[in-house]
Amino acid sequence: MPEQNWLPTTQAALSLGVSPQHLKKCRTDYEDGFLVEEEHYVFGRNANSSILWHVPEVRKAFHQRGKIHRLGSQVVAEIGAK
Repeated sequence: MPEQNWLPTTQAALSLGVSPQHLKKCRTDYEDGFLVEEEHYVFGRNANSSILWHVPEVRKAFHQRGKIHRLGSQVVAEIGAK
């Protein structure tokens, strides 16, 4: 796994087109989070260290989440049309 895939929060958020706060809230240690520790992000060696994000894997997870939301909206629209 090339190291350039792992970026600190601010750089990862910029690359993904989201805010750093949104990125952090997508972690599984938040109520509605779906990004998995050690797959999508890793903590640094101490509390002040930046979280590192595996940008390609996070992008895939965002894509999958987007597909699910779009499919759900489509199903709701179809049910409403009946």
